[in-house]
Amino acid sequence: MKKILVLLLVVTLGAAYVNAQDQKTGSVGLVLTNSIAFAGIGGELFLGNLGLGATFTFLPIGGGGDMVIFYEPGAYARFYFGNPASAMYLMGGMSYFTAAGSSGDSGLSSFDGGILNINGGFGYNSMFGDNNATRFYIEVGPRYTSLVVDSDEEIYAGFFLHFALGFGATF
Repeated sequence: MKKILVLLLVVTLGAAYVNAQDQKTGSVGLVLTNSIAFAGIGGELFLGNLGLGATFTFLPIGGGGDMVIFYEPGAYARFYFGNPASAMYLMGGMSYFTAAGSSGDSGLSSFDGGILNINGGFGYNSMFGDNNATRFYIEVGPRYTSLVVDSDEEIYAGFFLHFALGFGATF
C-alpha cells in the first residue's frame, strides 16, 4: 500500500510540473467519512473530466503501551460533468477497513481480516478562493460491504450508505 501511495504522489507531482495550463492538476486535503476510522487525508489527480485519487483515514485509540489503530485505505475514480472547478460528478471506488494493535512491549500486529467496501455515488465539487486554491466536495451513495476473513464461506455482505466530505488545497 505504501508503494501505491508513493507512486500516486510522484505521478501527481510530475503532472503538476508538466501541466502549464490554468486548469488545476490535483488536490490534497482532509477527508471525513462515515467509518469508524472517520478522518484522514486524501489526494486526487485531475485528468480532464476524470479524477483519480486515494484516501487514508484512521482512528488511534489507547495510550501508553496499549493501542488499537483502526485504519481504512481506499482508491477511487470520479467522472466530472464539466470543469472540475464547479461540477457534479459520479464516483466509484473501494476501501478496506481493518485494525492493528499493540499491548505492552509486544509491538504492532495487524488483524488478519477486515471489511471490504465498494462505494458508488454522486457528489458536488467546488474550487474557490484566489486562483481556485481551495477545494470542497461532498458525496453520497450506496456502499456494498463484505466481511473478509480467512474462510471459504461468506460471513456477511450487505448494503449501507456511503458519505464523504473533503476540504483542502489545489495545485
